[in-house]
Amino acid sequence: MIVNRHELERFHGTKSSKLVLSTLSAAVDSVRPDSLIKRAVKFSNNELTARDIYGNVARLAEFEHVYIVGAGKAASGMAFAMCSILDDKVAAGAITVPYGIKSKTNLKRVLVTEASHPIPDNAGIEGTKKILSVLEKASENDLVVFLISGGGSALMPMPASDICLADKQKITASLLRSGASIHEINAVRKHLSAVKGGQLLRHVNRSCTLLSLILSDVIGDDLGIIASGPTYPDSSTFSDALNILRKYRIKRPVAAIEYLRKGARGKIHETPKPQEEVFSRIHNMLIGNNAVACKAAEDYLKKHGMQAVNLGSEFNGEAKEFGLFLARLTLDLGCKRLAIVAGGETTVRLGKSKSGLGGRNQEAALTCLAEVNRDDVVIACMGTDGIDGNSDAAGAIVSSQTRLLAKKMDLKKYLNRHNSYHAFKKLNSLIFTGFTGTNVNDIAIVCVDPK
Repeated sequence: MIVNRHELERFHGTKSSKLVLSTLSAAVDSVRPDSLIKRAVKFSNNELTARDIYGNVARLAEFEHVYIVGAGKAASGMAFAMCSILDDKVAAGAITVPYGIKSKTNLKRVLVTEASHPIPDNAGIEGTKKILSVLEKASENDLVVFLISGGGSALMPMPASDICLADKQKITASLLRSGASIHEINAVRKHLSAVKGGQLLRHVNRSCTLLSLILSDVIGDDLGIIASGPTYPDSSTFSDALNILRKYRIKRPVAAIEYLRKGARGKIHETPKPQEEVFSRIHNMLIGNNAVACKAAEDYLKKHGMQAVNLGSEFNGEAKEFGLFLARLTLDLGCKRLAIVAGGETTVRLGKSKSGLGGRNQEAALTCLAEVNRDDVVIACMGTDGIDGNSDAAGAIVSSQTRLLAKKMDLKKYLNRHNSYHAFKKLNSLIFTGFTGTNVNDIAIVCVDPK
């Protein structure tokens, strides 16, 4: 999974660094979409049984055909697994995935569209049109399966009336740069869309059986936030979206802001709310999240002789602050053979200054490097999707070798310019995976081994 693993192991050279890299691989393997689908979904005697991570079960039977649609970084693996389970029951399907994944995908009767992430493009709109075309085919005795995962917001764009793609691109870029949370970003996206925030269900025959299988990439696993909740009730409003833009002083594009104002005045229909009838027909099932990956990491470390502590999957805020938190942990760990696992997703507030390459995981790791002065500590931060920020790296690892080389570098200069990628490139400490085909936020590991 880590394509430069051998190079990293040779350079860093310690058992701890090898263990940390193996643990990251085990964490990502635990949330492979095909494995999660096969664990959650069974099909026998024309009955489909779906089980979520909480143990809730949906039993669906007596349907003639199955239609599969979806979007996200994990959509390819999820669709492949569903097709292998349902085989000839699948009548048609359409999914949208990030550029670079289609060549790896061979799906019968399911159209695969590649599109842009995190800024939507025209290919994404074409992919959404294909999804809507498939939904139109489903009739009373059919089952529609939605495959939802992180990245779906950008990969399934369908601007609302009076809004053009360029407007959505500008709004999305501004929000990403502002440091807004994913909850805030998606509240705005929902109200500029014709499919997000539960609106995708408005395009489905009201008599169909509906199942949504969801892989979470948001802290707290709010199903209304994952991929902007295309099959889930929306609790936000047009007024909320406007307030978010005001908070981050985003005043353009004018057409998009005027559209939100019209909605706030009641001149445009709100997104579907929890009490609406359409949601009585759908089973929204969460089948994987960051907690699954963190538990797998904890188990792997314990299996290999480490005392391991899992701090959970709720870490957010600024990447630099998270890096400082991890660094401070090392001051209190003493000299025990101990590992810490922490999951979540932080942000990088770029501001208006020109920034370099990197992402939240590399920035957190670089902060650790600047603060930690222990040769018995290895720290790694990585995005489970394999792409960290605006770089092609998944994250970075910090070891005694990294610290040795870093003594000749001005790390604060790299941090101030958000240029963590180039810092770690010089330090031979970038982690590369390419697209992993899954996405459940980020994972950090702190490993203390005095040997």
